[in-house]
Amino acid sequence: MIEARWATYIADDLRRLGHALGGPLRETGLARADLASPETRIPYAAFMALIERAALLLAEPAYGLKLGASHDVRDNGLLGFIALNSPTLRDALVNVQRYLRVTNEGSDAVIEAAGPVSALRFRDADPALRGLRHNSERVAAQFVKGARELTRAKATPVRVEFIHSRPNERIDYEGILGCPIRFQAEWDAILYSEETLELPVVGADNRLLATLEAACRKIIGPRPPKDDIVHAVREYVVHRLAKGAVPLGDVARHFRMSNKTLERRLGERETSYRDLVDAVRCDLAKHYLADTDMRLPQIAYLLGYSEPGPLVRAFRRWAAVTPIQYRQQHR
Repeated sequence: MIEARWATYIADDLRRLGHALGGPLRETGLARADLASPETRIPYAAFMALIERAALLLAEPAYGLKLGASHDVRDNGLLGFIALNSPTLRDALVNVQRYLRVTNEGSDAVIEAAGPVSALRFRDADPALRGLRHNSERVAAQFVKGARELTRAKATPVRVEFIHSRPNERIDYEGILGCPIRFQAEWDAILYSEETLELPVVGADNRLLATLEAACRKIIGPRPPKDDIVHAVREYVVHRLAKGAVPLGDVARHFRMSNKTLERRLGERETSYRDLVDAVRCDLAKHYLADTDMRLPQIAYLLGYSEPGPLVRAFRRWAAVTPIQYRQQHR
């Protein structure tokens, strides 16, 4: 499911340009009542069909790009205000990825660091919908414009990537997105330099961000109590793993305690730091294998391994099967 927010914007475009809504809604399995409120939940596949149908009716090959570029960050509702109050552009992208399922259950998203650049990668969870280009292009244009709005700076991506092939129509991708474009990629993606990601979000309010994040957590489920040291360390490790292995000393400094104190606190909960990291990696590996189509090198990277080999050996210890066998068993 997905919020009807962007479907209502599409309906506004159709009405403004003289098209009756009855036909497109029937063709996509929607009703007028589905668009009564931006917060209404509608099937993700129906939304995808609607944006593709609108592009045909409007005879606009760049419809998705222009739709995304025509709306402000605030037009994204709760998720937009989360981004507006994040400290930096990097934090904004991380928070969008973290809370995406509050408003959109139809897309997968992951943030990857690769040397001097980082990428926000996204794609439809249903492989049958991948390659329908207008929503991918809407999201890309929305992020490119949104980054400039958040930072009030140029904030130009290093590159934008799309799963679909370059269309035969003449579309000024480079002019609209302001950067080189790569087609036929494995994920849709927006890549930014580390320097750009550190740009501050102008006007961000930390107190408002805390309130908005609390609203998101209420939707996706509450956090355990703050004094749960095991949960706190697990959460910190999860957020850090994609940058590489997380040394005990880094974690201890983050929680303002010595290595020995942290190990003692974890020991009181009948675990150790090494066992906790192992459990986190095991849980995440099983999730990525069962619930996403990410390749093994991507999964290894997200778990803090430099290559797939150590992941394969560790996974055999965790599950007594290889990662590929586990994926086949749980599909």
